Amino acid sequence: MPLTKQKIKQILSQNLIELQPNEIPHFNELKNIDIATDRIIKAIKNNEKIIVVGDYDVDGITASTIMNQFFKKINYPIEIIIPDRFKDGYGLTPNLMKEIDCDVLITVDNGISSYEAALICKEKNIDLIITDHHTPTYPLPDAFCIIDPKQKDETFPFIEICGAEVAWYLCASLNKALNSKIDMREFLDILVLAIIADIMPLNHINRILVKMGLSRLSKSNKPFAIILREALNKNYFTSEDIAFSIAPRINSAGRMKHANIAFDFLNSNSIEEARKYYAILNDTNEERKEIEKNITKLCIEKNENETFIIASGNFHEGVVGIVASRLVHHYKLPAIVFSDNGEILKGSGRSLGDVDLYKLIDKCKEYTIGFGGHKLACGLSIPKENLEKFTKKINQETSLLPKEYFYLDEFILGELPLSECDFELLEILDSFEPYGQANPKPKFKAFVKIDNIRNLKDNHYKLIVSQNGVYKDAIIFRYDGEFYDECEIIFTLNKNEFNGNTNIQLMIDKIIKQK
Repeated sequence: MPLTKQKIKQILSQNLIELQPNEIPHFNELKNIDIATDRIIKAIKNNEKIIVVGDYDVDGITASTIMNQFFKKINYPIEIIIPDRFKDGYGLTPNLMKEIDCDVLITVDNGISSYEAALICKEKNIDLIITDHHTPTYPLPDAFCIIDPKQKDETFPFIEICGAEVAWYLCASLNKALNSKIDMREFLDILVLAIIADIMPLNHINRILVKMGLSRLSKSNKPFAIILREALNKNYFTSEDIAFSIAPRINSAGRMKHANIAFDFLNSNSIEEARKYYAILNDTNEERKEIEKNITKLCIEKNENETFIIASGNFHEGVVGIVASRLVHHYKLPAIVFSDNGEILKGSGRSLGDVDLYKLIDKCKEYTIGFGGHKLACGLSIPKENLEKFTKKINQETSLLPKEYFYLDEFILGELPLSECDFELLEILDSFEPYGQANPKPKFKAFVKIDNIRNLKDNHYKLIVSQNGVYKDAIIFRYDGEFYDECEIIFTLNKNEFNGNTNIQLMIDKIIKQK
């Protein structure tokens, strides 16, 4: 049965929890936030040294930025340390602790597995406050206190929040305790980057924060936001702009060089400074894309696995996670890609559907040195000599899973006649923004004729398609397949503005030959 506008509205309304701004959960609902707040207030009153340790991805960089900008607003100096992926490794490590001397150490978007570093903090008489959102293993690190919505006996009503949200809540608690009267909405233009980049479900608290954050980012006078609007030629940002244009550039710094470049971009004090850092991020991202493309091609050529994709080679450590994601989409199987640069292999994994990557690696932990993450993404290290045993074991464990676990979240609502593709439908679809995890942008299918094909560049094609006398513009990117006179297309709807004219455009995802 072909879809109608009313049916689409009904489907998209199901299971979507919409909060109002005044319904955002209070910071007091996070376990241990009062303990952390009291200790930080004491440090401020006693003029103690505070260090914040972040992470080198978008979530960690934005969490560090929120902490940095909040403490600047209250006029209290703190030091921000973001580890070097290649020299320091992930999170608060014993190696990183060699550089640290302070009274209070706060982690953001990391720390829940920093057992050795927590012990070193005890030896150095440093009060360690861990703020994280990753899945804990027990016993927890021996820290002064831990704020993590996924720990036991948590009272927070929605646990799927990112590290930057936890940091934002901690700042909100400090704001209240200090009676600072800072408007915490000022940080939403930064927070929104993390929620989308870290693929948080866009429901409940995340949905309202992203809505407010996108609005803030589109109007923000902060130098980084002005440059993003200028560079991407945008007056208003969508979640897709962040996911596909902004987040990859911010992430590229930590993947290829040092995350401090992205941190400095977000904290730029002038337009000129922001423009300079954006240019570096843009160039770094282009370099990342080329390396990633070559490694992905090599992994596909060499793959011999049928259940769980394992690839290893002298690969750039900063891109193995993205390559794993590409392999998941290519094979529709979970994947881990290892960087082989010595006796210890450093790997990054991605999964799909209901295949719980964290649990799978946990069943193979005898062959690892350490691992961490969650259901769909993990990082791990293994001795090189264990690679064959690890590969055999994880393939065995994966083969026991039901076949229905292996699926990619392609939200195809159904067959949509081209006659329904108009501005009224686009308004309905826009009303359910932002789209993302747990609220995917709907795709449709239609049986059409291809009446015109124009090659733009780099395998991007502009098409005119028709159905029962209705004609629509369409575009497909990076396509190296065949075109057919009559075919099925999978597509989303988009508003195309060009030379003062606005029309509906089909964004084609797939072209399938009609049987």
